[in-house]
Amino acid sequence: MNTDMLYEYYGREKNDLESSVIPFVIMQKIGAEVHVTLVSDGLCKLYCADRTEVAYTLENGIYTTVHPEDVEKVSSAMTKFYAEGRLNIVFRKFINGTFRTVYAQGSSYYTDSGDKLHTIWCGDVTDIVNAEKINNYYDKLTTLPNMSAFGMLAEQERRRMQSKGIVPAMVYFDIRDMKAINEKYGFSRGNGILSGTASVLKDVFEKDAIARFSDDHFVVMTGKRHLEQKIEQVNDQVLRNPMGIPVQLCAGIYIDDKGELDIFAAIDRARIACKTIKGDYTRKYHVFDRDMFTEYRQRRHVLNHFDEALEKGYLKLYYMPIIRTVTGKICDMEALARWMDPEKGLLPPAQFIPVLEDNRLINKLDFYMLRKICESLDTQKQLGMPLVPVSVNISRTNFEVCDVFDEVLSIVNEYNIAHHLLTVEITESAFIKNQQFLANQINRFREAGFNVWMDDFGSEYSSLNTLQEYSFDLIKLDMRFMKNFSLTGKNRLILSDVLNMISKLGVSTLAEGVQTKEQLRFLRDAGCDKVQGFLLGKPMPCEHFYQERIYNGLQYDDVNKTSYYDKICTTSLEPHLLMSGLGGFIGDSDTTPIAVLEFHDGVFRILKANNAYKYFLEQIGQDKDMINNDYYEWYKTPTPGFLDAVKKCLSSRRSETIINVEENGTRVSANISFIAYDAKTETGAVLTVITKVDSLLSMITPKLESESETVETPLPPSETEEAPEQESTPGHTEE
Repeated sequence: MNTDMLYEYYGREKNDLESSVIPFVIMQKIGAEVHVTLVSDGLCKLYCADRTEVAYTLENGIYTTVHPEDVEKVSSAMTKFYAEGRLNIVFRKFINGTFRTVYAQGSSYYTDSGDKLHTIWCGDVTDIVNAEKINNYYDKLTTLPNMSAFGMLAEQERRRMQSKGIVPAMVYFDIRDMKAINEKYGFSRGNGILSGTASVLKDVFEKDAIARFSDDHFVVMTGKRHLEQKIEQVNDQVLRNPMGIPVQLCAGIYIDDKGELDIFAAIDRARIACKTIKGDYTRKYHVFDRDMFTEYRQRRHVLNHFDEALEKGYLKLYYMPIIRTVTGKICDMEALARWMDPEKGLLPPAQFIPVLEDNRLINKLDFYMLRKICESLDTQKQLGMPLVPVSVNISRTNFEVCDVFDEVLSIVNEYNIAHHLLTVEITESAFIKNQQFLANQINRFREAGFNVWMDDFGSEYSSLNTLQEYSFDLIKLDMRFMKNFSLTGKNRLILSDVLNMISKLGVSTLAEGVQTKEQLRFLRDAGCDKVQGFLLGKPMPCEHFYQERIYNGLQYDDVNKTSYYDKICTTSLEPHLLMSGLGGFIGDSDTTPIAVLEFHDGVFRILKANNAYKYFLEQIGQDKDMINNDYYEWYKTPTPGFLDAVKKCLSSRRSETIINVEENGTRVSANISFIAYDAKTETGAVLTVITKVDSLLSMITPKLESESETVETPLPPSETEEAPEQESTPGHTEE
């Protein structure tokens, strides 16, 4: 092997990595040969050998210490690892005179110099090799006990400490910014951080009860003495990980000096203490104190009374209306849970939802609410009310504890509810792990006729990757987009581009937190399809929506025109979709007047328009106040030339061009493109781009005769007639 090609660590970086208690090895493969770049002290300790011996065995006789029955499995796994960059295997290895069972995982990555390195982390799982025991009591990734096993182990450890006069302490660890680590470095290396953290905890708290609870959370039952120094030691060791990723932990501590508190109640107090400093990077730990008792009592109340609330119906179904921006009417409902507690009154969701999620009880609430939704839809159906889809949020933890699709399908079919009337919302944070699994779940829902929305877009780190890798019917923008909203601020520019990008993907959008008419008008004209917020309606008991006209004057959308409106919603106000061709065409959405117009019975109304189009309307004498406010009910009769062009466009499904049509003494040229047509109501929508407007100075010259190149044509054929086959034209959408 040419040694000039080998990657080397030097100085402090090498010393830090080699002294790490995390059992790992870094290797480099050049051609058919494998070179050991670095071996940690943790791996030497695990294999009961010095660094030179470990490196020699890995380079020259890796299979001589593997159990004969596992050699083929290990060989195949390593070949695949070097080619694909991922390793996950359990095998038997001869260590210190006996065969031990080792769990190994690895990932490959490139250094800044372009060298490809392979890192493998190991753990001894001899005591948990039984598959059933691993699944039920141990975490596969870290080989630590899970929450169920920890409850038993910690109780035993506490009794042992008390018998020796040791004051027990519960420590709750949280890895800071784990989502960002996964996003930046990949999930394989993120898993390496998790397993490495577990190794550090086992080294520092060697004789104590340790567990991985969920995601990036770990718990330790240990003694009070020297605890702060141990937490500092854990942070120092984790920071010196083999990948050089900057990792920090924060910890919450509960001193169990009386030793009477339930184990999980003690964990809960430590978790609360940890939560208080999660955003404070200057603090590594915090001790639970009396000021935290309020939150703790609230959590205990939720856990102690949750089953009773389900049984006695204290949990109520509320609806929050979702409005279609181009109609101003209700097109969907969002289902929300409200807890009417007989002792404490109305409990806001923020008080009980996180508690149920942390304790993996949220599935009971979600499926309870799903039954209530089905009962509500059944009641509306019996009353002859319009039925709009209802969205229900499915917590990410549900996908870890049950087959969500089967549960949802069973409940919906039990009530004989049409699948398109139920929308499944999945929060963006659910997509930070188990990517392929969730992609399969989404496909199952959509193939069965359910709509699937992504909730809280923009609130996490993985937004753009999520858009790229998953298929959704709608993206729900987090309400932070509306916070501190300004018509001239940066968020307006960002929001416009986000809406345009999602629209180009053919996906609908919904904005939360709309509180002012200015926000509503901006979102409508920027291309946001649906909105919700206190401006349009607060959450109310579902019974308030069992009438044609809702409590605040809202009405239901025409559900028979959903497909028609969907095509309008995904049409962006983008001039570059059209062919230029005329001298006045600029090709800039800020300066080119563009609008979506709806035609019915010889008149039109604006569905959405950009600022340039509104200014154009002012130029031709339209009322300024009407233009810049709500124009849902503004109907106008077009000039004959314009009407002829629209009729021809709706009939042919092609773009039409008009030149020098007179509008109140101004000569106008435009391009009109087909969007959608509803044959039952004889209503059509077109995208109108004003390509040329005569200067106001030209109005003092004699008016020229209209040079309109259009002719009157009949309205589009009904759905029973066959429309001629047309080629796709830039700027129009096929129906």
